[in-house]
Amino acid sequence: MKKKFPIILLILLGIVVITLLCFNSTHYIQNQDWKYADGTYIGDWLNHNNIEINDKIIKGNNGEAKIVFCFGYKLIIKNIENGETGYYVNKK
Repeated sequence: MKKKFPIILLILLGIVVITLLCFNSTHYIQNQDWKYADGTYIGDWLNHNNIEINDKIIKGNNGEAKIVFCFGYKLIIKNIENGETGYYVNKK
């Protein structure tokens, strides 16, 4: 039993890491519908038709910001000029 515990722990840790990498990928972020919630504003609705993502910089209709983190339901961005944080929620 003691030999199985580290293997199971490594497998679970691997699944968590892969999930985080997937949710933070450009492909995932670009193929979702994001609705403005609070803070930095780069557009009311963000989707594949009106955003461009290059090197974790997201460009919307009303500006650009750096992607801080995304985990499925919430997208967190930071304004490049003033450092203000903004939040968008997934509507897909």
